[in-house]
This record gives sequence, C-alpha cells and structure tokens, in this order.
Amino acid sequence: MIRLVDRSGWQGEPEQLYEEVVFPEPPPDRPYIFTNTVTTLDGKLILGEPGSSAAGLGSPVDRLLMHRLEARADAVVIGSSTLRADKHMNYPPRLYRAVVTTSGDLPLDHDFFRKASSGRALVFAPAHLPADRRYALERVATVHLVGETHVEIPEVVRILHTHYEVRYLLVEGGGSLNFYFFAAGLVDEIFLTLAPRVKGGAHLPTMVDGAGLPRELVPRYELISAYLNDSELFLRYRRLP
Repeated sequence: MIRLVDRSGWQGEPEQLYEEVVFPEPPPDRPYIFTNTVTTLDGKLILGEPGSSAAGLGSPVDRLLMHRLEARADAVVIGSSTLRADKHMNYPPRLYRAVVTTSGDLPLDHDFFRKASSGRALVFAPAHLPADRRYALERVATVHLVGETHVEIPEVVRILHTHYEVRYLLVEGGGSLNFYFFAAGLVDEIFLTLAPRVKGGAHLPTMVDGAGLPRELVPRYELISAYLNDSELFLRYRRLP
C-alpha cells in the first residue's frame, strides 16, 4: 500500500488504512453520512449481468477496507436490490443494519436478518406495503413505514438519528439508493475504490443512478486521501461547504 496523499491528519502506516478514521462531528439534527463503493474505471458496480453482486470486482484489500469502514459506523443502510444480489452479506452483530424496500420482497432467511443482534435489523418501506409482507418482515426485523408510495430518505435519516442514536451512517448502495441520498443533499463523504477494470454497458448500475441531479444542485467534493495498492486506488472525498 502506497500513500499518495492524505490531508485527513492521519499518520498511521498505509497498511493500517481505515483502522482509524477521524470524521468531523455530526450535524446537530442528523448523522454524519458517508458512502463506500467499489467501481470499475468506467463507474460500473458489477462484472456480471443486472441483479448480480459485486463479487470479484474489488480485491481482498478492498474487502478488508470495507469491513474497517463498517466498523467505524453506527449503522449501515442498503437498498433491497443489493440485499437480494449478495447471498453472503454479513455485518458485525452490534451494527444497526437497515434495508430500504418499496415492495417488501426480501429474502427473510438472509444472514442480514439472521445474524443481527436483537433489534438491530431494520426495514424501511412505504405505507402502501401489503399487510402480509409487512407481517412477514416484522418476524425478522423492526419495520418503519415512511412515505406513502416510496421511502422518504430524509425521514429514514431522522428515524435513525432520533430512535437509534446513530451518529455515523454508512450507505453501501446500490446506485439507486445512493442517488436518493445525494438528491437529498445528505452525503458528507465518499469512499471510493477504483478497480482497474472496464465493463461498459449503459444498462448496468453505476455508483449513482436515478434521474440525475439538476446542474445547480450538483455537489462538489474535495480529495481527502488517496492510496494505491497494486493498480487499485482507494479514494476519500469530503463535501465542500
């Protein structure tokens, strides 16, 4: 691992990257929110077809750093497609883990639910969720209904802050969920791994999908750190005021 630049103030050995992460204090009314994503050089999230996982995209070092960042968070939130695609997703039992779903169609026997400590698995869904699916989800998680026809991300963040005292929130995608956080102006930092691969495919998910942001609302970020391992880049960006 080679340190290319680091303006975070951290002085550890490069091999210890993200074992300690110093974040600014959270805003008074919400958690400090950061994303973590691995993409190809052309921004794709997967090497396979739509609906597949990101398996094989990042190196073992990328997966190690992912787990280190998860350990720095109080909660992690993912989209339902990400949960369905990754059969082996696993988090520390103490970590609050939340999934956002419109349909409620989730694999209830997934380790995401089974290996969570009591009360640590959360589901956010809209109020129009069919009653039978809500009851099924309530057997494995705490269900919060936010929004009428779609999940309102600012309300998700408010509940995590007020109900669960989450100070640092990690968003792990996919691209659609990331978009809603960016559209709400809620992403304080970006951790991005660039894998030295090119996939192509206009139909494949990217780091941020959705409808796109209006020009006047496109946020700017400054580079905080950059590390190189073989040909893989580990980048950290912080939003500019």
